[in-house]
Amino acid sequence: MKEAEKILAGKGIRPTETRCTIYKYLKRKFYAITLREIEKTFIKKNDDNKTADRTTIFRTIKLFQEKGIVHQIDDGMAVAKYALSDEKGLDLHLHFHCTHCGNTFCLPNKVRRDSLPDKYEITDVNLVIKGLCIKCRKAKNTKRKTDQSDYKNLKLSR
Repeated sequence: MKEAEKILAGKGIRPTETRCTIYKYLKRKFYAITLREIEKTFIKKNDDNKTADRTTIFRTIKLFQEKGIVHQIDDGMAVAKYALSDEKGLDLHLHFHCTHCGNTFCLPNKVRRDSLPDKYEITDVNLVIKGLCIKCRKAKNTKRKTDQSDYKNLKLSR
């Protein structure tokens, strides 16, 4: 069994080819993505070549969210974005939204559970910091090209 299949099966999800492909796509992304971005990748213009339809993609993301594989991020831009979740469950970490390029990143900084009130039931967490990402800040300051390696320290440890 491949890694994607093991992870999906471990969460009680039947690892279909489409689900595994979407999982692998999300794993490669270093920033949170919208359903529209996923659709653009998987829905080809030629109907004979399409990988999945909008309904399948939407249901897959919602299933992944229910099972704790992805989490939804509301970065204030009126469109939900999704990123892979930490394996430990409720994602108590910060997000960073770049006001220049529009990308939203999961930051490794965690919020300690013991800093939350005991008598409250937490159902959702949305911690978003806004500013310029590494790429946009460097472009603004030095006009130097950046690549994906500039983001390596922002990825969640999975």
